[in-house]
Amino acid sequence: MRAFPIAGLLIFVLGATPGFAAEPVVAVWYRGTPAGTPRLDDLAAIKAAGFGAITWPSGDVGTIAAVSRLAETVGLAVVIQPDGRAVPSLEGRINIDLTRIRPAEISATAWRAIARGVRTVSIDPGRAEGNGLDRPDGRRRDWVAPAVAIARQMAANAELLGQLRHAASPAFLSSRPSSLDVELFEGPRAWVIIATNTSRARARAEVALPRGVPYAIWVSLLDASTIAMLDRPAGARWAFEIDGGAAAVYVIDKVSTA
Repeated sequence: MRAFPIAGLLIFVLGATPGFAAEPVVAVWYRGTPAGTPRLDDLAAIKAAGFGAITWPSGDVGTIAAVSRLAETVGLAVVIQPDGRAVPSLEGRINIDLTRIRPAEISATAWRAIARGVRTVSIDPGRAEGNGLDRPDGRRRDWVAPAVAIARQMAANAELLGQLRHAASPAFLSSRPSSLDVELFEGPRAWVIIATNTSRARARAEVALPRGVPYAIWVSLLDASTIAMLDRPAGARWAFEIDGGAAAVYVIDKVSTA
């Protein structure tokens, strides 16, 4: 993916180069009103809802220029995706198709993708036109709140997430449901652990962390709650429960062992 600044607007062109951005981008698929014609009101509504970027199908150079100008006006970044389709398996990015998953599964889906190296997350409400945010009666659609939460979490922690590298994988000390994934990361000054449960059932597990990873106090990047892991001579242990479709993301500062 390559980022191009155009008249103060950041355009992310997917497929331009291999790899992915250092910092996460969370965007909402937007196709225009009618389809192919961007509208300022739609973009303003997406920005006001709490998103910082849109994904736009790249079938026509003229529409890219038009949507770029309007997006700049409201302060949205633009992700350009080839072929005008929400292809789910492009390198370094994921399209979360809301016609296939429930809103309650957005958190687990997005955070698992980030844990596996994805840096562009595009939320696709599956509407051919309009901003996709509201029902005909004006009520906000169920997917908006959890998607906005992801966008804000990624934006607030972009620097931290961009610096992370995989650490040794936690070892499961309990049975491991196939839907459950736990990954440990380290950055220059912090450790981060990401657990995701893609099933609809609550999961329980216990994992052992590598020696040298501290046991307390870890802070949630999602809601600022705290946990204290179990202190063991061989390393910290984490016994936890996680709802179906949910993610748990905790961070702790590195400490000197000198």
